[in-house]
Amino acid sequence: VLTSLVVCAYINMDTANLSMRFQELDRERKRIESEVAEFAEVLKSNQNVGMHGPLIDAGGFPRSDIDLVAVRTARNRIICLNTDHAAVMRELEAVSSRLLDSKQPGPSAPIPMDASNGSQLVAAPFRATLSFEPASNSTPFLLVDQVTPGSAAELAGIQVNDQLTRFGSVSADNFVNLSSIASVVKLTAAKSAIPITVLRLSEGQQTYYNLTLIKPSDTGSLGLHVVPLRK
Repeated sequence: VLTSLVVCAYINMDTANLSMRFQELDRERKRIESEVAEFAEVLKSNQNVGMHGPLIDAGGFPRSDIDLVAVRTARNRIICLNTDHAAVMRELEAVSSRLLDSKQPGPSAPIPMDASNGSQLVAAPFRATLSFEPASNSTPFLLVDQVTPGSAAELAGIQVNDQLTRFGSVSADNFVNLSSIASVVKLTAAKSAIPITVLRLSEGQQTYYNLTLIKPSDTGSLGLHVVPLRK
């Protein structure tokens, strides 16, 4: 219901103002995610304790190998930032939906969050939640070599050189050839979501993104071209 109310707020907004609002929200998203990354580093530097690691030792005493105050503060801030992030994502979802419906080019919006164990796992557009657990199947099997500007793929946050570890129900475990991907697209109804997980390499760091690709129509193109990775 809340998402529907947010969508209604943008029904009468023209494409230029939608794009401007998109960019404002995207800047806010990046600010929040930058702060989350800082606190994630605090958790990583404290024995990689994460969001759920124990703060007491086997004897029931406070752990002496971590900064308990810093860890508690970081965890609390990440939880609060996640709430802020969810609100921004709801608006991004509404604006993105309106841009997609208008069939006008919209700005790209990858939605990263959070880090753990030397890599990042991101829940992205547009209903994002923080996670400190790696993807269950992180083996890439497809490489993105083309993304059409203004397409559903770009609005989902997919970028050239992303490596796909999941496309709908397809993973490295059951991928045969590109017909597997075509089947997922064909069986997905128009305006329905295709969950995608991608691995992105940046400055030597591996980042996993959970993206939501919305199929625009039964005949519309996703604006995405992929090639199989060699095993």
